[in-house]
Amino acid sequence: MRAVVITKPGGPEVLEVQEVEDPKFGDDEVLIKVAATALNRADTLQRMGKYPPPKGASPYPGLECSGIVEAVGKNVTRWVVGDQ
Repeated sequence: MRAVVITKPGGPEVLEVQEVEDPKFGDDEVLIKVAATALNRADTLQRMGKYPPPKGASPYPGLECSGIVEAVGKNVTRWVVGDQ
């Protein structure tokens, strides 16, 4: 998959689009094919090296997203593949 990667602490110039490993998801999680994402203050601070990603969160900026559910963990009952 492609992701925006923070290559080192700094300004916007440290962001690069790279091919990265497909994410793994757990029994209580869903896999989303992201169509859009937003960057918030936490993402900006993370890029500057002042805020680590929350425990269990993706290391990539864009903690908020929208898209289509591609897969669901075995304990997930609220969403199904294809949900937006």
